Amino acid sequence: MSAALPQAALSVLAEAESMTAGWSHATLEPGRARARGLLEVCASVLTPDDDPATVMALARGLADIYTAQARSFPDNLFADCDYMAASLIRRARAAEDPAGHLGEACAQIARLQRLYGRETTICFRYVHDFVYGYDWAKWVAREPDTRAGVLPYDREFLAHMEERAHELLALIRSDDSVYPTLPKGQERNAFPFSREPADEAALHRALVQRGELPVAAWDADARPAWDRPYAALRVAQAERLGLTLRA
Repeated sequence: MSAALPQAALSVLAEAESMTAGWSHATLEPGRARARGLLEVCASVLTPDDDPATVMALARGLADIYTAQARSFPDNLFADCDYMAASLIRRARAAEDPAGHLGEACAQIARLQRLYGRETTICFRYVHDFVYGYDWAKWVAREPDTRAGVLPYDREFLAHMEERAHELLALIRSDDSVYPTLPKGQERNAFPFSREPADEAALHRALVQRGELPVAAWDADARPAWDRPYAALRVAQAERLGLTLRA
């Protein structure tokens, strides 16, 4: 049962929507052209049993994440956040301080957007690898015995992503061969296939059709899966589409 949002939460979410009006709001959900907006997502994952502090914490947190994504990844193509919102609120309800838990988790996710996007030398073009679960699936697969119970937006994984960002920044400062310093204005592509916008869109839509995304981020009730070779499946699909970069 969804909740009616109080005016304060509506104002926070509406302001974030207004600030990101020029950002792409496309979705990977089959049969839809546009991702659900923050107002709809927030209302759908909350219930009348959620206390006012928790409601405001989710509204502020999602607004912060969304605006951080839009600033750091202005070329991002797909804006699905249903599963993220649902996962965050479910974990928060199980915490001793739901509002505090939400505030900290959302602040950490917003911080990650700023670390990995254009505001730093990492300068990735899209947030898709984080939102649709590629980063998470790779991390879990390295130590499944201890990580299989960790969900894509849980604090343990977020802490890893933050630590990894600082490792990448150090590599870039040393002009690493895999993560070199980039010319000004150039986005980073650490993959063996093109990630130009038309190619990125075609590739990920094909992956959706094949059921080869780790996280169906448009589905609040999605069941994230890490136990397939998602990175290799994406490379193989890029090759089938003729998107492989030649040396």
